[in-house]
This record gives sequence, C-alpha cells and structure tokens, in this order.
Amino acid sequence: MRTKATTATAAASVTAVAAAVVLPLLTAAPAAAASRQDLAKDVLADDGITLLDSHVSGNDHPESTAEQNVIDTSEGNPASTSPWSDVGVTDVDLSTNMLEGMVSLGKTYSYRVTTIAGGDHSATSYHYAGTAVDIDQIDGDPVNSGNSKVSELKQACEDLGAVEILGPGDAGHDTHVHCAWES
Repeated sequence: MRTKATTATAAASVTAVAAAVVLPLLTAAPAAAASRQDLAKDVLADDGITLLDSHVSGNDHPESTAEQNVIDTSEGNPASTSPWSDVGVTDVDLSTNMLEGMVSLGKTYSYRVTTIAGGDHSATSYHYAGTAVDIDQIDGDPVNSGNSKVSELKQACEDLGAVEILGPGDAGHDTHVHCAWES
C-alpha cells in the first residue's frame, strides 16, 4: 500500500527525470542558420544542379552568369546583374531563402539553372534582387508544357516558400520554371 510520502517521492523522481531530459532541449541554443556563403557552396557541391556559364540570350557577360553568381556568393562576394538588364550592372546579394530552396530542390531533382541575377527580365523582376532562379531542365528533360515534372517542381517551390512561381502557360516562361523568394 502506497503512502502519501511514497507517492510524493515517486512524483519527485519522475519530475527530476523529466527535467533532466526536457530542460537541456529547451535551453539548448538553436542551430545556426546556414550562411549565404555556405549555401552557395552547397549548391556548387551538388552534382545534380547545373549552373549555366553563359546566357541563353547569347549576350556575353561572364560576370553575370548563373554559375558565376553562385561562385561569387560562395566566395563571400556579391553577385552581378547584366549590362543589358533594366538595372544595368549592379551588385546583389543572393537571397538565403532562394539558396535554401535551390539546395532543397537538389535533394529531389537534378536541374539546370539558366539565370539567377543576370539576364534581362521585367523592370521589377525578383532576379535583380537576387531572389529568383530560372530552371530550364528537370531530371534531364527540357521544361515545356508536356513535361510532367514541371507541376511537381512548381509545387515544390511553393512548399519551400517561393512567392512567385511561373512556368509554361505564363507569358515569357514557356521554356523554364521561374521561382522567386522574398529576400
């Protein structure tokens, strides 16, 4: 038969064990968010992510290609827009939200990026802020209205927090998926 003292002792023991398990979890510092530079390195290290080292328009400005944008960021430098863009050549910091999205997409898909900050887009494009990526191949197949993975990739971008998602059927986006995040 349990007495009040035995019950109180047992309750105190359970409370002490629970505190020993839960308290460190509550007081542990949260993991530091990956830096822009580290995320860019992760993108470069992913063999499934191809970054173009040229512009699909045929214009020549090696400093503003998708590949160079990510290399510059991985080295702690800003990315560059293109001279024929609506903003001219400017320095931009690539968004950590976008880079996290790119890394996450790379866990499910292999894909090719044609443009990040470079190229020519609408005057208010997310690209010029370093927050958008254009993808023209998914798992080796070109992006077009017949590619069944287009809708999957667009949904994945939305699930990863993209605020603007365009693709085949949207004006100017028949050959690529455009995903943009807040900065």
